[in-house]
Amino acid sequence: MYQRNIKHSRVKNLFKFASLKNRASLTLESSLEFDACFHFEYSKSVSAFEAQPIGFYYQYYGKSLPYTPDFLVSSADGKQIYYEIKYSKEARDPEVKHRFKHKQQSCVELGIVLRLITERQLHKGPLLNNLKLLHRYSGDSKYNTQIEWVLSLVRKLGVVTVRELLDESKLTQGQLNKLVLIGASQGLIQFDLDATPFGLDTELSIAHG
Repeated sequence: MYQRNIKHSRVKNLFKFASLKNRASLTLESSLEFDACFHFEYSKSVSAFEAQPIGFYYQYYGKSLPYTPDFLVSSADGKQIYYEIKYSKEARDPEVKHRFKHKQQSCVELGIVLRLITERQLHKGPLLNNLKLLHRYSGDSKYNTQIEWVLSLVRKLGVVTVRELLDESKLTQGQLNKLVLIGASQGLIQFDLDATPFGLDTELSIAHG
């Protein structure tokens, strides 16, 4: 196995992601890896994820080369998957594709899957921006009384838009948005993260299970 240490560099920006799911702060080497964290953090199928995990050696033209995947993800069903994060332009490079196949072959011998994710998956639709909104308000528990009032109103009205909630309340749009997003980040309120960017016409309901 192979352990790689990330060091600060004058020519490379490092990113920090505060994960409530992992109860830890992760260090990332690219903005694309940073974006991937939002997907892992809020995916119900992911129980935990680790950046720059212990890697392995793979064979390439007779040489044994070290490789560290970008992520090791543990799924809710107990399986573990390695992920490599790349821009699609780089992923299409013939040598990169060839090396990746050899890395996958080594993973088969280790009994683990290696998958590739590009910005086309990470940046598709409004999902990422909605996840970033949730994350901005995650861990904020200072407004429990007001959130309970919002929850009671959503229960009363059933499926309701943010606009309809605003009409029923004496809050400003900014105040209401904050309460709704805190509730959503805590798994109390739900809305379709893939449908449209969060806004006045977003439909809300009580989260179940």
